[in-house]
Amino acid sequence: MKICIIAPTVIPILGRKQEYGGIELVVALAAEELTRRGHDVYLFAPGDSHVSCNLVSITPSAVGQGISFEKEKHFNKIAYEMAVAENPDIIWDNTLAVHAQEMGENHSIFLFKADIAINREEMVNTGDIPVIQTLHGPAKDHIPGLIKTLGEAGQFFVSISHDQAKRFAPYIERGQHLGTVYNAVDTEFYHINPNKKGDFLLWLGRFCMEKGTHIALEVAHKLDMPIKIVGKIAEKHEKDYFEKFIKPNLRSKDEVLGIISSEMKKDLYADAYATLMSNIWPEPFGLVAIESMASGTPVVGPSLGSLTEVVNGSGVLVPVEDLHLNENETYITDAQLKYINRMAEYVPKAKAIPPELPRDRVEKLFSVKHNADGYETSFAKAIYLKKKELKALV
Repeated sequence: MKICIIAPTVIPILGRKQEYGGIELVVALAAEELTRRGHDVYLFAPGDSHVSCNLVSITPSAVGQGISFEKEKHFNKIAYEMAVAENPDIIWDNTLAVHAQEMGENHSIFLFKADIAINREEMVNTGDIPVIQTLHGPAKDHIPGLIKTLGEAGQFFVSISHDQAKRFAPYIERGQHLGTVYNAVDTEFYHINPNKKGDFLLWLGRFCMEKGTHIALEVAHKLDMPIKIVGKIAEKHEKDYFEKFIKPNLRSKDEVLGIISSEMKKDLYADAYATLMSNIWPEPFGLVAIESMASGTPVVGPSLGSLTEVVNGSGVLVPVEDLHLNENETYITDAQLKYINRMAEYVPKAKAIPPELPRDRVEKLFSVKHNADGYETSFAKAIYLKKKELKALV
C-alpha cells in the first residue's frame, strides 16, 4: 500500500529518541514498522524529524507548541494538499483535520478547553482517497463534535482502547469505526532492571488538572517517599496549574525534572518503585502505562477509562467510581482528598507484583507488531469500504 501519514507540526518525529509527544511516538513506531513490511510510506511532518520512511517536510523544523492556531491550520492544509497530490491508497491523519477547524472562545483553566468546530467548506477535498483518523483524545468537550463532522464528510476512525470506542460510539456511524488498535511501545528499548533500587515514585505527563500531578505529589508525601516528576509546562494553563498546585507544595524529597531525554526516561521507569497515574479523567489509553509496564515497573492508577483494560491485573487499580471525580475543578475537592488517601493505601500493593507480569502483558498486547497489524487491517477495511461506496454512486 501507498500510505500518507499526516502528523502534527509542533514537535519533530524522533522515534526512540522522542523526548515528548505521545502522538509523535505512536506515528514514528507505526511508520517505521509499516515501511519495514514493504509499504510505501510518506510521513508529512516537520523537517527536523528522523524516520526511516519517506519524510515530506511541511516546515523546516518543528514550529513548537506556542505557534498560533492559524499557522498550525496553514501548515496542516499544506500537508493535506501534498498528501492528496501523492495519490496514495490511504491517508492516515493524526490531527483531526486541524486545517478545517475554527477556534471559538478559549475557556482553559488548569487544562485545555476551547470551543472548536470543523468548517466543512474549508476541508481539503481528498476525492476518492479514504482518510482514517486515529482518536487520540477523549470523548469530551469539542472533540465529539469534530468527530461527528468528519464522519459526515466520509472519514473513517480507529480507536485506541475499547473504553474510548464506547464513549465515541454515539458520534460515529457503525461502518466508519474500523476497530480498536492499541498504541505500541518499543519493547526492545525498554528493559527490566534486575538491580533496581525501587526507592522512589514516578509520575510523567502534562501538568494539568485532568492528569492530576498534584494527586501524585500528595500521595508521595503521605507515604514519605521521594517522587520524580517528569512533565511538560509549555502552555499557559499548564504554567498556571504548576504555579498553583505544584510549586507551593514541593518538599525536599520531590524532584521536578521537566522534559527529559528518552534514555533518562527509560532509566527512571526501570528504577522506580511504581509509576503513578493519578489522572482524574477517564484516560483514552495511557502511553505512560505501557512504557512503565515494559520496564517491569507496575502502574498504580484509578480504575477509570482505559486503564482497566490496559493495566488489568499487571498493576494496581484503585477503585474511584464512588468518588465522582471531575477534571474541571479549579481547586482540590473533598473527592480529590479521598482519592489521595485511597491511592496512598493502594501503592504498597505494587511491591507484590513481579516485574515479568507487566512486561509480559506489553509483549502480548502492546508491541509494535500488534500495532502495525491493526493498522494494516484498518487501512484495508477503509480502502474496501471507500471503493464500495464509490461503486454504489456509479
